[in-house]
Amino acid sequence: MRRVSNHRFVALARATIALMLAGAACSRTDDRPAVWTYVSAELFQPNCATASCHSRGRAVAGLDLSDADRGYKSLTGLKVWIPDPAGTIGGDCKTVGATVYCERDRPLVLAFNPEQSRVVNMLRARAAPRMPPDRPLPEADIELIETWILDGARATPGGVPAGSQNQDAGGPDGAGVADGNSDGGNSDGGNSDGGSTDGGDGR
Repeated sequence: MRRVSNHRFVALARATIALMLAGAACSRTDDRPAVWTYVSAELFQPNCATASCHSRGRAVAGLDLSDADRGYKSLTGLKVWIPDPAGTIGGDCKTVGATVYCERDRPLVLAFNPEQSRVVNMLRARAAPRMPPDRPLPEADIELIETWILDGARATPGGVPAGSQNQDAGGPDGAGVADGNSDGGNSDGGNSDGGSTDGGDGR
């Protein structure tokens, strides 16, 4: 009889400790800075800029997340070539075979809008392939990225929101994001050389 009671006491003690730890974990706040320099260095670079994915040498789907500058440009200033048989898109276009392709802005991050930011949808595997495919980011890391986006996805704290710096000047390379891509960045057109922003191999 005593052995059963000791066993129950140990089980109850373990359950109590587990509940206390769970409560402490739930009440813990994330005090990491939701700024691009931190998000790039601590989340995107170690998890995405691997030799086989979004490194400088590989840059799958045109995404180079190997440093803060390249990563920011990749996420906020990405362009794709999409078929335009009716010739209505305009802008820079070229004909490949019998098909007309036109260049279009497709940022993966939309300032103030994590729900429509394709990078978040990929991190959560929400109507998009999961990224990274082999080691999903912890929920706390995804939430930190969402917080950065909610604050305008700025390159520097207090800087201009993503997309707005390119409205008049056309961006640093003369090919800026004119309208912030009001379709939410969810166009699924690939580029004419076989690449796409989704990455053909899921990375």
